[in-house]
Amino acid sequence: MSSLFETVLQIVRNTPLWVWPLMALVVWLGVLGLRTRTLPLWRLAVLPAVGLVLSFVGLGQAVQPALAGVAWLAALAVALPLGGLLGRRRPVRRLEDGRLEIAGGWFMLVFGIGIFAARYALGVVFGMAPALRAEPAWIAVAGGVGGFVAGLGLGWLGGVGGRSSRWIRRLRWAPAIFLLTVAAGLGGVIAFNSPGELPRLLAGDSLPGMSTWNMAELPPVQRVMARDGAPLAYRVYPARPDRAVVLVHGSSSASISMHKTAQALQAAGATVYSISLRGHGGSGTAIGDTSYRTQLDDDLMDFLKATGLTDPKIQRTLIGFSSGGGFVLRAASGANRQAFDAYLAISPYIAQDAPTTRPDSGGWASVAVPRVIALTVLDGFGLPWFQGLPVVRFATASGPSENRTPAYSFRLAAALQLSRDWRREIARIDRPTIVAVGANDELFRAEQYAPLLNELNPRISVEVVPGLGHLDMIARERACTAIAALWRRLSGESGT
Repeated sequence: MSSLFETVLQIVRNTPLWVWPLMALVVWLGVLGLRTRTLPLWRLAVLPAVGLVLSFVGLGQAVQPALAGVAWLAALAVALPLGGLLGRRRPVRRLEDGRLEIAGGWFMLVFGIGIFAARYALGVVFGMAPALRAEPAWIAVAGGVGGFVAGLGLGWLGGVGGRSSRWIRRLRWAPAIFLLTVAAGLGGVIAFNSPGELPRLLAGDSLPGMSTWNMAELPPVQRVMARDGAPLAYRVYPARPDRAVVLVHGSSSASISMHKTAQALQAAGATVYSISLRGHGGSGTAIGDTSYRTQLDDDLMDFLKATGLTDPKIQRTLIGFSSGGGFVLRAASGANRQAFDAYLAISPYIAQDAPTTRPDSGGWASVAVPRVIALTVLDGFGLPWFQGLPVVRFATASGPSENRTPAYSFRLAAALQLSRDWRREIARIDRPTIVAVGANDELFRAEQYAPLLNELNPRISVEVVPGLGHLDMIARERACTAIAALWRRLSGESGT
């Protein structure tokens, strides 16, 4: 009994303060509805409006908005006629001044408490078991509860006021009007919202010491074909044939940016395949775009097959930097995670809402958030339309070229990242994995990686390299030496 009391007390303590005034308002309005009263028409709509707004809030918070939206519409369709039936049973008379004299009843009180109880119960469940937020069944339940509450309130309002007000009778068209409004809003956002221009950010755009490189040491670009016939460009730094590293560059760049890291890994004994992802560095058919959201995953498998890296005698490690580091985590948690023996993510981008991410990635990226949301909603309904439109622009002064990709389409940006359920994806990484970051990273919060990853997946090791910034991690000798040492640790080599 004491443990139950402690649980309840903990739930109450963790309840946001704004919940209690809302509950008081809802109960007060419900109690007023117990007696016959005279009131203007708009007063009848207060509680139904509260239920409708809270249901919209729930849709916006859903991990899969499309699934929640389908459940919302289905429950709304069921609840509207039920609410209308209950509303028509309430005696109401229209007065000469336009107000309504409405008989008392229990509906408003029960409905108001029901709104609060439903939202509060879902909040408690998801607070105690956050993983349920990503479960399709629970997403549908939450969306359905919101739709039922909204439909019941709107239906009741239509039933009560429909006999005395033309606009109330028109509430039967509310779902259609809502859908048309949403469609128009999505269309407008997709058409007119775009990522803004940013001033050049030196910390994300200019590799330290690149002007002193001996370009004669840079291996020539080679190409293999992906399953769609498009070229995949890469450079090879040969060493031990049984130790292979596939090296992935960061956002807006290409394989050339990873030259110093590749040389350090080569010196440590790895044969390095420094690749340019599709949409970068001559890979694919269009700069800054792919053909579909998961194409980079398929390209990676095609690359391994085309270069003979599927040989079981070869020990394979996937290493990536920045957005490429995020792609490494995506691969390490994905369906093809067994393709590599180990993973190393350098200063990885995890997610927009991760504690490691600074606002706008420290000024490096401008994201068209409304367009991203609209395209995500369409994609959730199985409509991959307009995904070639740009949604991310980087703070580089360079235009599109073989070595620079200043903007990403929706599907390319999505292909590089973990999903909205990134916490659970990181938690299921089961291969040896290390995350390394410079202590002075300008784009990400280096101090947040260890607490976050220790919480989500203690198997992932975090290494913070003191005194280094973001681009330092792939260009400075000390950083490249540290990366090579971490690779040797993952590979089980001696001398680490």
